[in-house]
Amino acid sequence: ERKGTLFVDVQRRLNIYLRAMWGRDFFLRPTAGDYESREGLRPYVERYVIHIADAYDDHRPHGADTPPQAVVPGSELYRAVANHCAAHLVFTGAPLSPQGLNGVQMAVIEVLEDARVETLACRQFPNMRAAWLALHPVPDHTEPQTVGDLLNRLARALLDPATPDPHAWVRQGVALFQAEADLSSNQTSWNIGVALAHSLAHIPAQSSLPEFNPRTDGLRAPYRDDNRTVWASEVYDLAAALEATWAPRQVRKKVSLMEMVNETNNEFAGDDAEEIWVLPTEFYLDQEGASINALEGREPVADPVHYAEWDYQIQLMRPSWVTVLERRPPPGDPALIDKIVDDNKPVMARLKFLIESMMPQGVQRIRRVEDGDELDINAAIRAMVDLRTGQQPDSRIMMRNQRSLRDLSVLVLLDMSESSNDKVRGQDHRIIDLARAATVMLAGALDRIGDPFAVHGFCSDGRHDVHYQHFKDFDQPYNDLVKARLAGMRGAYSTRMGAALRHAGAAFKLQPQRRKLLFIVTDGEPADSDVRDPQYLRHDTKRAVEELAREGVTTYALSLDPHADQYVSRIFGARNYTVIDHLERLPEKLPMLYMGLTR
Repeated sequence: ERKGTLFVDVQRRLNIYLRAMWGRDFFLRPTAGDYESREGLRPYVERYVIHIADAYDDHRPHGADTPPQAVVPGSELYRAVANHCAAHLVFTGAPLSPQGLNGVQMAVIEVLEDARVETLACRQFPNMRAAWLALHPVPDHTEPQTVGDLLNRLARALLDPATPDPHAWVRQGVALFQAEADLSSNQTSWNIGVALAHSLAHIPAQSSLPEFNPRTDGLRAPYRDDNRTVWASEVYDLAAALEATWAPRQVRKKVSLMEMVNETNNEFAGDDAEEIWVLPTEFYLDQEGASINALEGREPVADPVHYAEWDYQIQLMRPSWVTVLERRPPPGDPALIDKIVDDNKPVMARLKFLIESMMPQGVQRIRRVEDGDELDINAAIRAMVDLRTGQQPDSRIMMRNQRSLRDLSVLVLLDMSESSNDKVRGQDHRIIDLARAATVMLAGALDRIGDPFAVHGFCSDGRHDVHYQHFKDFDQPYNDLVKARLAGMRGAYSTRMGAALRHAGAAFKLQPQRRKLLFIVTDGEPADSDVRDPQYLRHDTKRAVEELAREGVTTYALSLDPHADQYVSRIFGARNYTVIDHLERLPEKLPMLYMGLTR
């Protein structure tokens, strides 16, 4: 649906064209967005692969006033980009080292290196010069306002020496470049570039120019690449990067009793302590009659988990893009949960009859089947009567004993973002209080039915800090500890929903049940502090729901946002969501909805 010339339409012709021109094959790949619509995005060469924008508009050097004969079609722009990047690959032996160079020196060297490879290419294909010149900015011989103006004038003058530039520094650069007889090595660009950058700093008019900014003072010709292939760079190691991100790691070591007693610096250190000392045996206190581990010990926090995230703009998964950190939920007062049950006794009484009808009934007899475990006497007698009276008998004279079991596991995922702390319109209680009440009532119903269930919550503070809390796991009983954790629920930060759904799906992988149901209770759309595009996290959440569906997990959303109809159906599907306009009915709606979905 993009406008302009699409890469997918010209890729095959570009490959054939480059093979015919250069006598070798080049690998081309598209990148997201085009140069005109996404500022700063340029073609680049990485690991011998040429990356080009997936769409180009026709280039107009004079803007809207460009005459028709001066407009460069998008297909010609693709040819110019491909030829320039191919010239880098053909005429560059080894990359240069950027050590000891400042930003101005590197920028000047890049301009000269572009001119070097283009000059060598024009010696073989002279008409490439005109194709590249048509894409350069229109010559402006007024006094330069920035260092970028000088660099762009130098780039054009090196490509078109027949049209001299009046600026003394530009003429000096052209003269030094033309004086070089051997352009086979990129060391030539390095030598001339360092000399030119040194002379640039001593121009009297240079003192009035603003300081060089690599983001705004780059080359403006749209066919020029970002020159990352000019410089030598270290190979990116994902494992090393992850190690550096989370280093230094905690050191766990076993120590003796006397070392523990005499050399412990801080016995009340938290989860971020540099070292954890472990005694091989329990250490008991006489006055308490219990071990230190029983009194002060805590279960270790899980390691960070990295998940990929879907980028709808480039239609690719970003690997290891989001980090989920499991946190211990703070405990609260279990009396708050008992009060919720007492306040909702009428609803609990109605749920009691539904629960009894859903509980497993043991062994059931299924009559009137052709292939069963034993003979159905009544059906056999009726068949014999039909035979004696000359009628066609019913062949279904067997019955089968079937054990009635509920093969289902449920996970309730709670959105605990900062917006859940808002009060319900016209009420004194908050949204998170209603979500807690609904979860408590559903948990009580699930505990009576016997279905294995878990209750988790999440919020996020950027893609590297998605908080995930386990209030109850599948193998954990619904006891006072779980109630205390639910009572201590607090809302904070934002809602990165896709990562939380993928982490919840990982918990389902350990469950043997055939049917798996994930309830997500949220009060708004997916959002996070480091994402500006409102569609980005919506598309990622939809992708996460599709991934769970392929793994046999049904995701059902219970939205408390009155405007959720605009987006929730596109994320979860037309039948897998419910929007609750009256929030005070949430404690009643959630258990009833579960009964209807699992009957």
